[in-house]
Amino acid sequence: MSEQKNTAPVTDEIAVVSKDIDIFTGYLGRLENPDPTLISEANGKGLKLYDEVDRDPHAGSVLQTRYLAVAGLDWEVLPADESAKAKEIAGFVTEALDAANLKQVLQELLQAILYGYYPAEIMWSARNDGKWVPIKLIGKHPRRFCFTTERELRMLTPDNMMQGEQLPERKFINFTYGSSDNPYGKGLGQKLWWPVWFKKNGIKFWLIFLDKWGSPTAVGKYKSGADPTAKKTLLEAIEAIRQETGVTIPEDMAIELLEAKRSGNVTHESLCEYMDRQISKAVLGQTLTTEVGTNGSFAASKTHDEVRGDIKEADAGLICECLNASLIPWLVDYNFFGTNLYPEFKLRTEEKEDLKVRAETDSIIIHDIGLPVSEDYFYDTYGYPRPDPGSTLIKPQQNQPSPAFSELGSSGADKSKKYTPEQQALEGLADLALNTTDLSDNEKVILEAVQASASFEEAMDKLLEIYPDLDMTGLQDMMERVSVNAELYGRMAAHDGR
Repeated sequence: MSEQKNTAPVTDEIAVVSKDIDIFTGYLGRLENPDPTLISEANGKGLKLYDEVDRDPHAGSVLQTRYLAVAGLDWEVLPADESAKAKEIAGFVTEALDAANLKQVLQELLQAILYGYYPAEIMWSARNDGKWVPIKLIGKHPRRFCFTTERELRMLTPDNMMQGEQLPERKFINFTYGSSDNPYGKGLGQKLWWPVWFKKNGIKFWLIFLDKWGSPTAVGKYKSGADPTAKKTLLEAIEAIRQETGVTIPEDMAIELLEAKRSGNVTHESLCEYMDRQISKAVLGQTLTTEVGTNGSFAASKTHDEVRGDIKEADAGLICECLNASLIPWLVDYNFFGTNLYPEFKLRTEEKEDLKVRAETDSIIIHDIGLPVSEDYFYDTYGYPRPDPGSTLIKPQQNQPSPAFSELGSSGADKSKKYTPEQQALEGLADLALNTTDLSDNEKVILEAVQASASFEEAMDKLLEIYPDLDMTGLQDMMERVSVNAELYGRMAAHDGR
């Protein structure tokens, strides 16, 4: 008889914290942070230990770089669907976030990358229209908080230093980094503490060495059986060496200087540089963007910067998930009752397109090749708003054609352009060359390639393919004739002006 299979999945969490034999401490009534570095090195400091990591110049710099890479991104709020109500809600959330200190709190929440988690308190306020909005979000140091075995955030206070005080609902945002199971997260402090500690102690011994190198240790020698007065005299002479240019001692005493000597390639400086590289790798995923000119080229650093771009995209996605699970739905629930049209907060991590290059390409495709393009393409691509009916429009100036070479200097010359007679003659010379050169075969080949393409990208690929086969004889002959004629005209003009 075959065993009957379950027809529905198990929905309860089985591997709960209370069953974890490593981190559960039932007698405290709270969940302890299982960070192994804090357990072995904090000595009661808790997460304040990682403040020392943040104070290190190099570690603090690369961490700040990672925070600002996300906090400085442009953001948008996408409606839940295309309905008018969803767009209204998205517009309200956009307006509310734009009025708050969003970039600042993003930078503070991202410190969870170091500490493992980072809370922020929401300061709610009612607007004149009755809408509830966050006027400010204040980051709070994670050392002030703990978690229950149910992963609920609690605030440690002088009156409740063990289990912490229960917090109001929808009052605190908590960004957790590195773990979906452990509410304390898994911050980079666990990895950064040791290289920072080794570097700090390396610098301490480096300074001692420099002191010994600049002021060698003086050693005084006296004969066996010398009386205490002689010993005192020798000691005073040794002390005087640090301040005086010369000292006097009896003939039967001697003073020698122990100089700091070291051989080989291992230095205190190389140790500190090695630790800085480990810090860069842990935070940025690479080292060349922080050490261009020393260990790599600019081109190599650009390649490594793309690796850091993957980290930036992941950080942005995590912080967006946090806000979309907390602040965004709370804003909607407080102000739009009975709806589930929750918009999506999104940070734009894609690289901005160089619109100048796109505009030049569009000009070639439209004016030179003649490919028809919809107006919607330009409004969507360049982000310009459509003009309202009845609004005053700025119209482009139409370029006037240059007169033919035969009309140079006559009353038919182009009066709209401030050309000298010589410049006007060259303009007509160029027009005449174009009008007398047959390039129709090339135009036909190019037009057929473009018309047979289904997209802009395919058209560009086909143009690159046919370019080597285009007949350039007529164009080359035209350029040679124009060059010769222009030189002759220039010589003539110069001769007449003498």
